[in-house]
Amino acid sequence: MNEVERYQSQQYDPYGSPIYQQGPAPQVISRRLYNIVLTGFVLLSFVIMAACSHIAGTYEFLLFIMRNSTMFMIGTFVGSIGGIIAMSIGRAKENLALGLIGYALFSLTFGFTTALALMSYSMETISLAFSATAGIMIVFGAAGIMFPQFFERIQGVLFTGLLAIIVVELVLALMGVQQSATDIVVILLFCGFIGYDVHRASTAVPTLSNALWYAIELYLDIINVFIRLLAIFGRRD
Repeated sequence: MNEVERYQSQQYDPYGSPIYQQGPAPQVISRRLYNIVLTGFVLLSFVIMAACSHIAGTYEFLLFIMRNSTMFMIGTFVGSIGGIIAMSIGRAKENLALGLIGYALFSLTFGFTTALALMSYSMETISLAFSATAGIMIVFGAAGIMFPQFFERIQGVLFTGLLAIIVVELVLALMGVQQSATDIVVILLFCGFIGYDVHRASTAVPTLSNALWYAIELYLDIINVFIRLLAIFGRRD
């Protein structure tokens, strides 16, 4: 019995446990279509980010930010968290419409947040960081498919390391200290997350909800690498 047959005979939760016996049956699609949709949503997230960057560079938007900076920060934070929650609920309940609403909300709010960060760097630095990020995605995405057991074994280390680096960076921020070493550590951690999430996405049940969910996970992995590379390359300008 293959993965799809197991899923159809026993309703699984989004993480693979058979606990939602009375939940809606998932609409399984072909693996090829699943991969196309997942890749499409990842690319669409970057297109939305680019559009947000274009809007963020306009005089009217900058004037709005100057007058409403606190409201903007709170709004984008709440919107991003709300989008993730909506996608999570939509995935658990196999509600694609709710998942798409969450995706749109997250992509727009997070896109504008990222766009403001990009304004501090030159186009040359952005292009260099983007090229390096693309190379990292290809290498570690392929590694996640070729060496799945390795990434399964290190997942605990990745999550523990991420929590530790968040604490360290908060302490350094409070002390007013900037260290490029933490950027390198974060890049290494998210290289691992790229491999791990590609592995999970490639073995997940092929549904539209899963494609949407893993697209955002991979997008966040890639963006974290991209932003940290920007910070490193930007210091050399």
